[in-house]
Amino acid sequence: MSKPAIDFTSPTWHAVQALAAQKVAQLREQNDSPALDAVATAQKRGRIAAWKELLALAEPKPAPEQEPAAY
Repeated sequence: MSKPAIDFTSPTWHAVQALAAQKVAQLREQNDSPALDAVATAQKRGRIAAWKELLALAEPKPAPEQEPAAY
């Protein structure tokens, strides 16, 4: 099964990107609360990481590093 292509120039992607950025900002603000315990902080960080992973789909992947041929 191949991965479906994502059109990063589409209005849909831009809407998803805007929502994800909003969620990251909101979760970061919530995470700054001194009232959160360690578990709640970890949950917020996990959710932030998930949204950032979604946003990273639009970033170009670096070319794989190739080792020189051993002769």
